[in-house]
Amino acid sequence: MENRRARWLLATVLIIVLLNFLVPYTLLRDVDAWYGSMLFWLVSTAIVIGINAVVSSSWEE
Repeated sequence: MENRRARWLLATVLIIVLLNFLVPYTLLRDVDAWYGSMLFWLVSTAIVIGINAVVSSSWEE
């Protein structure tokens, strides 16, 4: 994988990590049910796992 694409994908992971803190405590703070935050965290975790799989797929021994 080219270096530029890997950097972009890893920057995306950092943005998602920041959103994992910001969204539940800002946009979802008025949602009384716990599953609003949980659904957001599950979806973002799946996206990060997918990005990590793409980035690490080009690594060689």
